Amino acid sequence: MTEQPEQDATETEARRKFRQALERKANNARSQRAHLESRLKIKGSGAVNNGTRQFRRKSG
Repeated sequence: MTEQPEQDATETEARRKFRQALERKANNARSQRAHLESRLKIKGSGAVNNGTRQFRRKSG
């Protein structure tokens, strides 16, 4: 029964590392989205067009 504290310590260490990796991934995604949105000429044009889509027929 002496293995329990060691196992808990390694498990919490793994959880901590995993949580840090998720935070880094989320921060990268937020910074990339902000970068791409700032490059748009018309603000809000990167969003969906209120659900309206235009379909064009192929001419041939």
